[in-house]
Amino acid sequence: MRDTLKDKAWFDMVIELDINHINQIMELIPNGPQNPKRISNLRGLAYQAKLRIWQAMYSRGDPVSELVAPFCELTLYYLDDFVPAWYTDSLWLLSIGVMLEVDDEAFNTLAGTVVEQCREDWLYNYLIHSRIPEVGFEESPLLWKRPYQVLKQAVEEAEDKPAAMQRYLKRSWYQSHRSAGWYDSHKSELNTYSGYWSYESGAVAKILGLDDSSLEGLKYYPYDLVHYKA
Repeated sequence: MRDTLKDKAWFDMVIELDINHINQIMELIPNGPQNPKRISNLRGLAYQAKLRIWQAMYSRGDPVSELVAPFCELTLYYLDDFVPAWYTDSLWLLSIGVMLEVDDEAFNTLAGTVVEQCREDWLYNYLIHSRIPEVGFEESPLLWKRPYQVLKQAVEEAEDKPAAMQRYLKRSWYQSHRSAGWYDSHKSELNTYSGYWSYESGAVAKILGLDDSSLEGLKYYPYDLVHYKA
């Protein structure tokens, strides 16, 4: 178990519910011409269910090596129904892709879509630059200063970067996502909680090559994703 708020039985239940949800959605998408907006909405729901499944698998302690193929499938679903306004989704997928060191084709496809269709963003470009050096980031604006300005400062200014990352995770990350749909979902009766993980902090730590031993076990920090293939 990597999560401390729920037990294995909880995540087993969430995964089973979402697998059934996806099967129901697929039954609603019949063959032949259909309303494109309706199809897109249904596929978007399937993507969200697949994201919860992947995150629940990570939270309950599945081996990271067994999460690579489901992640690549999840990315394909996202790209098929890409919505530029979904900032956090793109950020999470880019971050996980960096940590899992997915192959160039998968990462470049995702990164290219973000670069072409999303507003320019320092954090997006910083992550992409780690794999595609010709994508610059230094002059890019930071779209969401809360909480990511703290993370940007950790990258650019902090002398003790692991300590700065600790402050980001302890004081800024979760508290700054009060408006997110997943905030406090562990208290909800809707059975949607799949874990709280600051994937971007892990990706930044991996890019910087930090000694993150002080972050191991810290709430929200995806330590063993950072160390996959390390």
